[in-house]
Amino acid sequence: MLNKNTRDILQAVNNMTNSMIISYPVTTFTNDKKTILGNINFEDIDEGWNEFGIMDLNSFLNSLNILEDPTITQKDVFIKADDSNSSIEFVTSYPSILEDFTTNPDIISRTVAADSILEVEINSDLFSKIKKGSSVFKSLLDLFIIKEGDKIYLKTGNKESYTRTQNSYTFYLDPSIDKGEDFEIVIPIENFLSLPAMKFIMMVKMNQQTGEKRLVFVNDIFEILLTAK
Repeated sequence: MLNKNTRDILQAVNNMTNSMIISYPVTTFTNDKKTILGNINFEDIDEGWNEFGIMDLNSFLNSLNILEDPTITQKDVFIKADDSNSSIEFVTSYPSILEDFTTNPDIISRTVAADSILEVEINSDLFSKIKKGSSVFKSLLDLFIIKEGDKIYLKTGNKESYTRTQNSYTFYLDPSIDKGEDFEIVIPIENFLSLPAMKFIMMVKMNQQTGEKRLVFVNDIFEILLTAK
């Protein structure tokens, strides 16, 4: 259990939340502001384990990384890791005290399954460029996802701005699905940059009853929802 691939995935999730209930085969997580919700599918990555809670994910992963190629087992509230000449025991948390950091995985899956009005592939190179740009323009707090006619692009800026002009940088995207409806979605740029820097299909979903739009990022491992401002 908790093989290197699984630990690498949890390390990536640590940018989004530091507390979670780790379940098998699907772990569902959310951050403390409820602006990021996600499902992680471990079924094809690791063997099973009993559900357990981690209050400080960073500390937990760092403790496992002390050992070289550890064998990890679970007993009661303990996670034990052993290598050739050392071992570590980590006391887990009861899932009941971490319920604020999870939700029903079906809520996320139903959103992912809804019809998309836009789908476009994004990759680690795009994450890297936006991260570099945000380090230059530190005052830019928001990321705009904009559809205007046949143009789809990401643009940095500030939604709550009292000036007519502001610094920005823009990335144009090539969609695989485009239903033709113009829109603008704004999310905190820190939420976008907290996503794992890997290939995703970015989807825009719309609730047909309310007109509310949701931003979804999907690959073989993750289903992640980012809430608009």
